[in-house]
Amino acid sequence: MVLLVYSCSTDSTKNEQKESSTTLKKSSSQIELLNEKIKNDTINPDLFHQRSELYLQKGDYYSALKDILSALEIDSTYSTYYVTLSDVYLALGKMKKTVRALEKAIELDSDQTEAYLKLAEISVAIREYKKALTYIDIALKKDELSAKGYYLRGLVMMENGDTIRGIRNFQKSIDVQQNYMDAHIQLGMLYAEKKNKLAVDYFNNALNIEPDNIDVKYYLAMFYQENADYEKAIQTYNSILDQDPDFYIAYYNVGYIKLVFQKDFPEAINQFTKCIEIKDDYIDAYYNRGFAYELLKDVENSRKDYKKTLELLPNYEKAIDGLNRIDDYLINQTSH
Repeated sequence: MVLLVYSCSTDSTKNEQKESSTTLKKSSSQIELLNEKIKNDTINPDLFHQRSELYLQKGDYYSALKDILSALEIDSTYSTYYVTLSDVYLALGKMKKTVRALEKAIELDSDQTEAYLKLAEISVAIREYKKALTYIDIALKKDELSAKGYYLRGLVMMENGDTIRGIRNFQKSIDVQQNYMDAHIQLGMLYAEKKNKLAVDYFNNALNIEPDNIDVKYYLAMFYQENADYEKAIQTYNSILDQDPDFYIAYYNVGYIKLVFQKDFPEAINQFTKCIEIKDDYIDAYYNRGFAYELLKDVENSRKDYKKTLELLPNYEKAIDGLNRIDDYLINQTSH
């Protein structure tokens, strides 16, 4: 079994969930209403601000930018408008302008905790942890019930190798706001890394908050798989597939469990085939299906899959070794 390609243990490939069509339709109808209001009141900055936020939700960043700049042209003294401007600039990848907008928000309102926390997030992302902690400390002094503040402090602690304080801050985030999703996920992943069953509790807490979150279901399934609870892993993967039939990694991982741990080679082939039907260049699925065929002594199909693996990745040693084993097997069969 050491010849196998390992089960996919990377994060879900669908980390960015698209808005549902219902949400998009709702945003569009709200924009239409605001269009009419703006026609009748062209100097109301809040109307432009509201429409900017809706465009931002829809991913229409340039329309969002145009509207928030219109709001600021009418009233450049309201700090919240600069926070929204920072969100738009961030979505457009304009980091320097994002930071300047947040600094302007703070200049206008020193109690603008959201701006401090956004600056902290940026500092964490670019690994400027001392600066991040400075922003976080200011935000928490102004609002000691900021779940996001404790969460970000937890991230900084973890990045600096202080797991205990990281866990403590993530838990504090949940204490302040019980449904703080990111903290539940982080704690789940931390305990999963330690192979601690508390991971299941935190992942399930996250799913109680967002029952359809595929990423969390995937983390939970991987925890079950890596801790030899294969039936629960398969059950969770199937739950993902019920929600998203194109989630090919779930088919692959079920196939891997069937092949390696449950020795159900025909079902492993079935799962790898479903994976390939969705992603026809998935090298690992072809290789492991070929290996499953080889274990069933189905030489013809095994050879096809090993050759396909080499088409996709020339000189892939495991596939070459597989073809050599098949040749040796046929020679032995002939000699007998």
